[in-house]
Amino acid sequence: MKLSLGIREIEEIRNKLGREPKEEELLIMDSLWSEHCSYKSSKFFLRRFSYLNERVIMGIEDWQDAGAIDVGDGYALVIKVESHNHPSALDPFNGAATGVGGIIRDVISKGAKPIALLDMIRTGRINNQKAKWLAINIVKGISYYGNSIGVPVIGGEFSFDDCYVENPLVDIAC
Repeated sequence: MKLSLGIREIEEIRNKLGREPKEEELLIMDSLWSEHCSYKSSKFFLRRFSYLNERVIMGIEDWQDAGAIDVGDGYALVIKVESHNHPSALDPFNGAATGVGGIIRDVISKGAKPIALLDMIRTGRINNQKAKWLAINIVKGISYYGNSIGVPVIGGEFSFDDCYVENPLVDIAC
């Protein structure tokens, strides 16, 4: 069984359970504490952002949520950014599309109307067949989902580097 949990994380699970974890429990915790679900490598940096400001209506307290700021005249701006890197590496069309669905859901859950999407994509150079396949299908997945429900992609950026051949970066904002 291949896990992304570190030795300290497995020890923490043992301590909390008071026993040796079962394989199924380790697999569940591996998923819950993964980078995709828990932002474990970026939590330290995200906590440094202040959301204590008179214009902040709803802060981003659990990193899985959208935030809202007062932009004046009775209007608020709700923003959500999410990465869907690993799902897009496995199934680029559906991985990217479900990333769009998740951020749109988070914006709607704050009572806001999603009006636009932005994306930031990093893949390997497209002279590599796998990287080209990833790039084409990630773009298709993002645009298909957003356009299907009337939330257009209004901008974004694309960058290529060999370090992203196997694991693209797919960040989407709504």
